[in-house]
Amino acid sequence: MLRAEQIKLRTTRAPLWTVPAVLVLSLGLAVVQASVGSATTPLAPERIAIGVATFGVPVLMVLAALTVTGEYRTGLIRTTFLAMPVRTRVLGAKAVVTAVFSGVCAAVMVVAAVLAVRAVGTPDQVAELSFTGFGVWRTVGAIALYAALGAVLAVALGVLVRHSAGVVAILLLLPFVVEPLLGAIPKVGARVGPLLPFANVNTFTEVPWVQTFEMWWGPRGALLYFTGLVAVVFAVAAVDINRRDP
Repeated sequence: MLRAEQIKLRTTRAPLWTVPAVLVLSLGLAVVQASVGSATTPLAPERIAIGVATFGVPVLMVLAALTVTGEYRTGLIRTTFLAMPVRTRVLGAKAVVTAVFSGVCAAVMVVAAVLAVRAVGTPDQVAELSFTGFGVWRTVGAIALYAALGAVLAVALGVLVRHSAGVVAILLLLPFVVEPLLGAIPKVGARVGPLLPFANVNTFTEVPWVQTFEMWWGPRGALLYFTGLVAVVFAVAAVDINRRDP
């Protein structure tokens, strides 16, 4: 089943142009930060990775969701279920393949962004961007884990929503519109903000983001919370995939 999902992903056109596109965008944003920033101020790894976290990971999540919604749209999902009647195995295989793909892509993007800044930045700017230090690899691992969990979440939402436009709207509007608006509402933001999924994952990665409220826990607690939410949504999708006809 994993092999079949790998073949489907490799033969899909979308990753062939979207992944290189967001890679270039992430590298460009990293280089711009080095170019416009102070020549004597060190650039933190998590700041260099802001392009990957802001553009790269959401695109990878959309691609993960499309591996599900695309099959529902074309009717290929029926053939998939005939080949593998245990539908939860299909869901699990899609989640594993897209999670590995997204995690690896995100890690490569962060490393590439760091290398790009090291190539154009001043000695002071790149002082914290050494690959022998903990900071860079912590950021690489955090963004990769975010991308992997995001892919699992996207696959689960794809099963629940089943329509590409709907799931793409959820994946993009929630972190970029809904959460910032809720967090900015007086009194409401302080109560609701710490419970928002992407606010928690941003706390874990430590990537700078628009956040006007105090979190209730640190990076580890935020990771556990986000992972728990992903697990709950995935469990609901596992039940739903067996109850509804394709």
